[in-house]
Amino acid sequence: MAIEVEAPQAISNTPSSEIREGKTTPAKLGTTLCTLLPRTHGGWIVRRICLFYCVAPLSGAFGGLLATGLLEIEARGCNGWPFIFFVEGASTIVFGIITIFFLPHTPSHCKFLTEEERYVAIHRMRLNYQGDSSVANIDNEKLSWHWVKFAVFNWNTWSLSLYFFAVITPICSSSLFLHTIITALGYTRVNASLLTIPPNIGAFISVILATSVSEHFKLRGIFMLICASIAIIGYIMLITISRPHIQYGGTFLVAAGSFACPPVAMGWLANNTSPHYVRASASGLQIGLANIAAFIATFTYIAANAPRYVEVVLGGY
Repeated sequence: MAIEVEAPQAISNTPSSEIREGKTTPAKLGTTLCTLLPRTHGGWIVRRICLFYCVAPLSGAFGGLLATGLLEIEARGCNGWPFIFFVEGASTIVFGIITIFFLPHTPSHCKFLTEEERYVAIHRMRLNYQGDSSVANIDNEKLSWHWVKFAVFNWNTWSLSLYFFAVITPICSSSLFLHTIITALGYTRVNASLLTIPPNIGAFISVILATSVSEHFKLRGIFMLICASIAIIGYIMLITISRPHIQYGGTFLVAAGSFACPPVAMGWLANNTSPHYVRASASGLQIGLANIAAFIATFTYIAANAPRYVEVVLGGY
């Protein structure tokens, strides 16, 4: 994307980028955490998904700061936006390579564990998920399509997946177009880039706070509803108030409320599905619907609906 200079080239390259990305990391994360951690410690899973997921708004804040500087670069007739793709893409590749060496497939592959610790980890997995006191080689576990169908055709999977779809759509649209929304309030391009940072910082804090309180009270659904309601209040502020500073405050509520929902939903589904292939299939379906949400989000905040984007907000995006 960084070397494309014309719109058709960039557009043609986008599908291949999405196919390579696939949004598979959250699904694999939930599956891995539930496999390695005891089921009696479900809060561990939600907390760890929270720690992983809260990096999303944090990266949005850092991206806003980075974009502010990179947009000022002009080289070889190019504006600053290609440099944003280059820098962010290069950092993703570097960290992706690093994780190959530090993210084990199973406890038996953990080089940072002692032999005794590997034995205990595998033994705990067998007791938790299969009721088997023996420590067999879990690497030889075979795929059973029975469990895949069990997960895909389960109403619990679909209810949490559809909820996940509903909250990911505004997350993706607000993340993609937060700069556009703030610019429509009357701010300059550079100032709008800087003003995307505080809402993302607020979302980062909200994710940690919501998941911590949810785990403290051992409740999931009620906090998912509360967080979604906070986002709705933010959208109402955007379309019913004409004062830019108050509308900008609404973006805080949108970001804080919407970003706090997914880690709770991901942990709730992953921690309540078993055995391994049911969990993997259910989490895969959940994240698969999120991909569709990301696709829909790209067509939301178009110029025809500027500057208030009332139609988009009323549509729940």
